[in-house]
Amino acid sequence: MTSVYEFTPRYYEVDMQGVMFNSWYLGYVDEAMNHYIDARGVPYPRWQELGVDVHLAHADLDWKAGIGFGDRVQVAVRTSRVGTKSFTLEFEFRRGEDVACAVSVVYVVVATDGSGTTAIPPEIVAAIE
Repeated sequence: MTSVYEFTPRYYEVDMQGVMFNSWYLGYVDEAMNHYIDARGVPYPRWQELGVDVHLAHADLDWKAGIGFGDRVQVAVRTSRVGTKSFTLEFEFRRGEDVACAVSVVYVVVATDGSGTTAIPPEIVAAIE
């Protein structure tokens, strides 16, 4: 299942070249990821109740076109891989039919008690698979 998060870049997110500055993409990835897990029925507070959190372990960003001030952007999110202690989400920043940026993020699941990486709880696996 794909989830779609929508936003419009704010004035201060656009640089002198007239496009959204690169660092903002990962900020919107976080927003889209939160929207995705909410839509899948395991909102972030539930992860805390289960005693887990995630760390971003790896991100690949492939820019294809700029996103400008006032553009209406859709970020499509889908799960591409679920392992034992990590999972990968794919994000596509779209303006209409055009993909402006494709992002792949590997998240590692960690225990909230500070004991390190841990298995993904079955409830979360079922929701994001």
